[in-house]
Amino acid sequence: MTDNTEEYTILWNAPKIEKPEFRLYYDDLGAILFYTCDKITDNENYIIVDAMVFAEARYDIRVIDGRIIKNSSIATIVKLTPSNSGFLCAAEDLSIIVKDTDDIEKKYWKLTVYEF
Repeated sequence: MTDNTEEYTILWNAPKIEKPEFRLYYDDLGAILFYTCDKITDNENYIIVDAMVFAEARYDIRVIDGRIIKNSSIATIVKLTPSNSGFLCAAEDLSIIVKDTDDIEKKYWKLTVYEF
């Protein structure tokens, strides 16, 4: 009887494990859109959060100047302010939305949120 047992050594390099990047995407006013680990190229408004904030996935917060702010309806002021981008309106009445091609005096306005 012959012994056909051979010893093999298998060399295997484990794949490099990358730490996930937890992202919180928000709109221009700071309202939360969604949480994800994916890198979305369409939206540039995001901050990187820690695992606890990601796990909580709260939508009752805002992002202002790259920081998470808890909403306080008592101390929130929202108003239109002149800007270089935003909504294009007639200069004499900002309730009139105009096109860039219209032959009237125009002015850009944006919605600004102040939270205290």
